[in-house]
Amino acid sequence: MTHIDAQELHALTERIIDSGVLGRSKTYGAILRYLVECSLKGETPKEAAIAVDVLGRDGEFDVSKDSIVRVHIYHLRNKLNIYFTRQGKQEKYRIEIPKGQYIINSRLNDGQPDGAVSLTGKKLERSSWTPWLAGLAFILLLVNFLPRDEMVVTTETAAANPLLELQPWQSLLDDDLPILLVIGDYFIFGETDTTGNVVRMVREFDINSTTDLDEFKTQNPERGDHYYNLDLSYIPVSIASAMARIMPVIDSKADQVSVKMMSSLDTADLAGSHIIYLGYLSGVDTLLNLMFADSGLTIGDTFDELINLETNEYYIGSSGLSGTESFQDYGMISTFPAPNGNHFLLVTGMRDEGLNNSARQISDADALATLASSLDTPDADSFEALYEVFGFDRTNFGGELVYSWEMDTRVIWETRLINQ
Repeated sequence: MTHIDAQELHALTERIIDSGVLGRSKTYGAILRYLVECSLKGETPKEAAIAVDVLGRDGEFDVSKDSIVRVHIYHLRNKLNIYFTRQGKQEKYRIEIPKGQYIINSRLNDGQPDGAVSLTGKKLERSSWTPWLAGLAFILLLVNFLPRDEMVVTTETAAANPLLELQPWQSLLDDDLPILLVIGDYFIFGETDTTGNVVRMVREFDINSTTDLDEFKTQNPERGDHYYNLDLSYIPVSIASAMARIMPVIDSKADQVSVKMMSSLDTADLAGSHIIYLGYLSGVDTLLNLMFADSGLTIGDTFDELINLETNEYYIGSSGLSGTESFQDYGMISTFPAPNGNHFLLVTGMRDEGLNNSARQISDADALATLASSLDTPDADSFEALYEVFGFDRTNFGGELVYSWEMDTRVIWETRLINQ
């Protein structure tokens, strides 16, 4: 494959920066230019070099104690995906940052996830996800602690449920397809000292499964030798209350519901079942590119910040960040059909309060009717919505619909950007 020359690469880099997809911060543009220059020289910069040369850290920067470079690279990788999914659809070439590396690779922008080459011409290979692991036992244990008055729904009540006449529930429940409930967990691994003892537990944005960890250790042996698979993950506390609202709605398919952790999700799982995701926006992981393929929003500097691409309005959550008991959070709902007839529903929040509110909105018939009326096509089966939540001491004082967008399903699936 012919790969991009230096002049065209520089021009493409500036188009990406000028598009605004990298957000207000100039940091992402600086990192992108830096990686481009290094890649053209055939150099692969170290994490510490990026911290010093681009982020202004001093020479004492310790990569084991500060993950700022990894966090920025993670977000930059997603921003590049968003650019080529939206503004850059017509670009001849596509550039990307492979996981676990700090280089720029190029390929023809044909929408295919394989066939990528580095700027030096080396073909990239991507490993497939490992077979999925069971998360059902843990979730069933969790459900045992949920309030029973919230969980019990009789067949008569379910049959008369007005939600069944509204999207997305009409698409999810009016057929014989099973439902896969995906829980947004976070993969945790250990870091060892020179004697092999685990000295701390680590959460990395780019390492979300055993497969990711193995791949990282192979590509980064110097750092990876100190990483140890603890076979652990954790989930947000709001998952339980979100499930308490969702489970009664899908009661009519109770015998067709299975549960899986996001850290063990395989792309093959997405084909034969309806998919309902519950979790933080930062935990969407494998489904992120689908969720934002035709979104009117883009992720800002962190997953606590979303940007309206049309109005350039910023939605910034402060829950857990302000140092006070009051909070402002955002919950996001995204739903769309797949080409083979199954349906996706992602119920997310920036933090616990946002997720709780999203679960409440999606399980309330009046709230869904209000959302439907805000769309150009009230019975649309592909849309997204953002809710602003204010509260005090973990108590929500309502959630207001601040944004809705009717998505084009064809755009979502033509991108074919599911992580492999």
